[in-house]
Amino acid sequence: MWKILKRYQHAKSFRRKVLAEKRASALRRKSWKRRERKRNWERYVSRFQNFLANPFGKKEYKHRHYIKHLEVETDDSDMAEVLRIQAQLHHESSGKISWQSRNRKRDWAQIGSRLKKFVANPFADKELTSEQREKQRIKRYIKLDRASSRQKLWVKFKANPYRFFFHSKKYKSADGGYQYVYKMSRTERREIARMKRAKARESFRLIFSTPELRKKFGFSYLQSTASFLLAFIIVYVIYQVITIMMASSFRIPVVWYYYQLQFPLYTYSPLYTRSALVLIFSIGPIISLMLAFVFLKLFFTKRSVLKRFQLFYLWGFICGINMFFGAYIAGFFTRTEFIYTTEWLFLSDVFDTEELIFTVISFALLLGIGRTVTPLFLESSGSVTMIKPEYRVYFFLSRAILPWLSGVVILFLITLPAYYIPLILKTITPGLVLLPSLFLYNSPKYENIHRSGVIQRNYFRWSVVIAAVALLFFYRILLSWGLKVM
Repeated sequence: MWKILKRYQHAKSFRRKVLAEKRASALRRKSWKRRERKRNWERYVSRFQNFLANPFGKKEYKHRHYIKHLEVETDDSDMAEVLRIQAQLHHESSGKISWQSRNRKRDWAQIGSRLKKFVANPFADKELTSEQREKQRIKRYIKLDRASSRQKLWVKFKANPYRFFFHSKKYKSADGGYQYVYKMSRTERREIARMKRAKARESFRLIFSTPELRKKFGFSYLQSTASFLLAFIIVYVIYQVITIMMASSFRIPVVWYYYQLQFPLYTYSPLYTRSALVLIFSIGPIISLMLAFVFLKLFFTKRSVLKRFQLFYLWGFICGINMFFGAYIAGFFTRTEFIYTTEWLFLSDVFDTEELIFTVISFALLLGIGRTVTPLFLESSGSVTMIKPEYRVYFFLSRAILPWLSGVVILFLITLPAYYIPLILKTITPGLVLLPSLFLYNSPKYENIHRSGVIQRNYFRWSVVIAAVALLFFYRILLSWGLKVM
């Protein structure tokens, strides 16, 4: 180090200069911190004195930045620009605070005026705005229209009670439009029915003679059957698993067979409490109903990947609804499973009044849901050709009726030799949902659905068929000897 200093004669003086600058900057920083501490202490003392003088007084805003802005307005340095920005921000914040204070004053004035009016007359009507008065006027008009429509319905009922409940049918005329059937004679009606049968036979021959149509309807039947079986098994397995989990929570053992759940405890076991029976036999149908709405939501999805399985979602919705309402109907006739819920909930007797009411409601709801399912089958067809009016009856046969019947037969065969009557009834009750489709498939509401543009092309998928076959095989084999769950 000494050799370097001797070699460079100015190095020593330069080092002394650097050290002096460092000491000077440290002194300046120390003096600045001392001034800041003194200034902050003075601010604190002044605020504390103001608080003691008036504890509930408002905070004083000193326009320090604005004053500095006026003093250095002609200065073009960087400090002047910083002070201008600070003054602008302070002005904006003070404007916002004043706006909030004005709003608070206005709100308090409104509350005070309303309170005075209420004290003067507590039962006076509320003063409405012009928009609220317009809404009330529209509601009055709607109420009057409903009253007049009820009067018209009563007049129609008194004039002809039969036609009030059973409306006259319509048929499509050759020149377009629809005509009422009851205005025609019996001979004309027979002639129209004969023409319809002839046209249906001609369409049937055309389907079997055309390879393209035969292929479309055949694949439609195969895919719909596989989708029904897959959806039914999935919903039924979830139904059973949820029931087993609820029984396990009450420490009730269950043996899971492919056709039913068996409870090995004797009938009068103390574990069979009222709350346990109600929850065990109701949780499965409730979860199935919730699952049905999930399938319905997936049916109307906008994602192209999920939209390919619309038919599976539709069958899943039907099977989920059936596992709630159809399970109650099956339990009503066989006195098993879901019927125990109402028996122990209401402590009712066999075939009591509430059971009959719930059963009738279940029948009616399944038929009513069938009316809404008809256009969903048309929308999930994936082919405009198959849902044309001349082929529509065969489309519903190949897409809904025959797959359901085939599924009933297949599910009956896999339960042999120990077939279970409640399960067989649960496979039959989806027919109540499909029954309205036989009468509504050619309704005037759906006449032009093949021209509406809502039908998206869909292809046959072997993956659904393979998944259905594999699931049925493993379900039958794995649960043949019973799975004991404690």
